[in-house]
Amino acid sequence: MHDFVIRIATKRDIPAISRFGTPIARELDFYTKEHIARNVYELSVEDLLDTFKSKDSLIVAETKEGKIVGMIAHYPGLGHVDWLDWIIIDKDYRRDGLGGAMMNFTIKEAKRHGCHKIWCDTHPKNTPVNGFLKKLGFRKVGILKKHSFKDDQLIWEKIIG
Repeated sequence: MHDFVIRIATKRDIPAISRFGTPIARELDFYTKEHIARNVYELSVEDLLDTFKSKDSLIVAETKEGKIVGMIAHYPGLGHVDWLDWIIIDKDYRRDGLGGAMMNFTIKEAKRHGCHKIWCDTHPKNTPVNGFLKKLGFRKVGILKKHSFKDDQLIWEKIIG
């Protein structure tokens, strides 16, 4: 088991988040080329800086040496529902409890913002993330057929309060 610090990202973390997340986004081979390009853009420094403007929306996990090895982007929104946008964990740090610890931190943050539910979407072929969400108590509530980039998307929710 590795030692991690999970915290809200600072502006100076943005370049490291981009360097760490972009290669992972490029490897999501179940997406179309256009969808991958959009994901890569969303992990660019430029777009992450825009995301950073949403207070407390980026959560990072770093090693004791200061290397960022995990990131969650979430947005506490209208009606007190939190939208979970990204969960990214470095391959070398998966299956080590980091994802669950990051989600617990995210749930605490969502509750702090008054949220009672978290929801997200995933690609049906993203079996690692789909299994992870199930394990954490998320419930699949539907499927959006031919949604973004004409890909199907599963819709998940977790009641948190």
